[in-house]
Amino acid sequence: MKFLSANRSGLVDARELERAQITQTVNSVLPGSNVFLKGVTGRDSWRGEFDRSFTESEISDFGTPFSLTDALMTIHGRPGAPASSLILSKCPVCGAAGQKVTASGGACSIPDCSAELYPTDVLRGYEEFADDGENLLTLTRAMNMAERLLLISYIDGFYRVEPRRLSQGIFITDGPLAVYGPAAPMKSRFLEYWNQLCVALEQRDLAPPLLVGIEKSGRFVDHARVIGSHIPNGHVMMLDTPYINRYVTNQKPEHHYGKDEFYGRRFIYKTTTGEMLVVTVPRVPGGHPYEKPRWQDNGTYIKGPSEEFESYPTLKVTLEALDLMQTQLYPNAVIPVALAHSASSLPLGTGRSVLTLLAQKSLGMPQDSIGLSQFKAPKYRQGGR
Repeated sequence: MKFLSANRSGLVDARELERAQITQTVNSVLPGSNVFLKGVTGRDSWRGEFDRSFTESEISDFGTPFSLTDALMTIHGRPGAPASSLILSKCPVCGAAGQKVTASGGACSIPDCSAELYPTDVLRGYEEFADDGENLLTLTRAMNMAERLLLISYIDGFYRVEPRRLSQGIFITDGPLAVYGPAAPMKSRFLEYWNQLCVALEQRDLAPPLLVGIEKSGRFVDHARVIGSHIPNGHVMMLDTPYINRYVTNQKPEHHYGKDEFYGRRFIYKTTTGEMLVVTVPRVPGGHPYEKPRWQDNGTYIKGPSEEFESYPTLKVTLEALDLMQTQLYPNAVIPVALAHSASSLPLGTGRSVLTLLAQKSLGMPQDSIGLSQFKAPKYRQGGR
């Protein structure tokens, strides 16, 4: 309410907006390349540090601390009840299938291997790690998974403590509701969790929360700019599979777009002020947002339930909410995403110095770089957090 009342004649009172914010960041350090735990390979060092970062990164807004590992176990369980264990598709060391691991870890069941296993191995980020590379893609994948699981942490927290408040909320992610790379199979876990959440809330006569992903770049954003003049203000466009294959991804008509990554469907929305938004919204009560395309013998395309607006009952109110949150800080932007970037980013000069200091302290290196004397070293827990 503070946020909505901050609007005065089309402008936002920055002071009211500041008072309406509660910002938190999750900080962690992961090895890129040429950083090893003693006696451990670079790949396994990354695995161990990735697990540590998820275990130590937690929120306490709902009482008992809830970590990203807890969120990972939750999407393998059900809302309000994390799974006691999960099954890895394979051992990262020997490749043996069907390895069981708990939130605290485990060991490979093959006697000749007995490698230490982590619950985060289910995300398979180690598959893209290269000892001699910068591993920027691997680090980006880790960040994206942390963002998605942090969202689950808050959704599940509200579900456990204040389900009625959860029903009244909107959750916005930076980027589409999708999982890419080796972790793409996690898409099915997010889908299953969302399905169970919708059913559980319906049993309490509560509506599901609004959930939306917003994209700022990429080929769908580029396509939205190209066709923007053909969409009236305040209108939304659903892109069916043949359209996506022909005009956006350049695939064959029968290509099953989105089957591996998405737990929400993309829409192009032209706001009431003429801005173009590419948003991703999940089906309610659930179901895959991109079904396998079907064609009649005469070549006519048959739309499935995933391409009917009735499968997205939260879409209208979600877009209405985004209309209230527009900002001109940069093109096609909404205030919550802009504020999140502002809260998590660092000024160029200060950011470089602070990150250098953080790396030196984490690695036990001398902290004598030029320009660092003006910054007081923050206190970090063991492991560089």
